[in-house]
Amino acid sequence: MKDKHLGEVIIEAIKSYGDETLARSLIWHMENRKKMSVEDIADRPDDFVFFLKEVYGPFEPFIEEHIIQIIAKEYGVPEQKGLVAMIKSLYEKNT
Repeated sequence: MKDKHLGEVIIEAIKSYGDETLARSLIWHMENRKKMSVEDIADRPDDFVFFLKEVYGPFEPFIEEHIIQIIAKEYGVPEQKGLVAMIKSLYEKNT
């Protein structure tokens, strides 16, 4: 299931953590190196988190926590431990 809104929320979270240039660079690398669009994040949360770890290295937990907080606020759901669990929890309720 592709989810453009979730991808947009995540990109906005990255922008608010860094800046728009960083977010654009991440999107480019994700699309061109990982063959993954922002709409694919809902289907491939494990791949997305792995990508964040490649990009952010030891700082990845900080950006992941920030993204979790933004998703929880946007969707009005409780925060989960880990971005993969957070994304999966959004769709468990809808199935």
